Amino acid sequence: MIDQARLATYLQDHYAGSSAGVELFRRAADQQTDPVVRTALTAMAEKVEHERTVLGGYLGIVGAKPDPVKNAGAWVAEKLGRFKPNGELVRRSPLSDVLELEMLRIAVEGKGAGWRVLRSLADEEPRFDVAELDGLIADSEQQIKELEELRMDTARRVFRRPS
Repeated sequence: MIDQARLATYLQDHYAGSSAGVELFRRAADQQTDPVVRTALTAMAEKVEHERTVLGGYLGIVGAKPDPVKNAGAWVAEKLGRFKPNGELVRRSPLSDVLELEMLRIAVEGKGAGWRVLRSLADEEPRFDVAELDGLIADSEQQIKELEELRMDTARRVFRRPS
């Protein structure tokens, strides 16, 4: 039998993380210097926002709601993450493009891990939509692949000396 209270806490943690992730995707897309990367991140941000709504539905299934304290903490952490020295004091550093793509990839890996946990519980929880969870897992894997390609292309561009 599934411990609904623990699962609710787990889902609240993931929901808070997804709230921070949506903010990070939006900011990274808005500030990205490469138009191809900006377009890809904008599309992913919309998808991640939809996935947060889906996650909210799973919270409801277990009788829970997003935790405002956890959400506020994740929001503050995302904002504080913006203040990191990247070798530039006055303007955005090109390193930010690489580091943000790395953070986004890590966030998506965490999101995928959460979907896999729910999928593993779907045999015991008939209200969990197996097909939906399989789709969310596949989407996460595709996003990781795309983010890794964008990250490596960006890194090659950023770490080359101007000729």
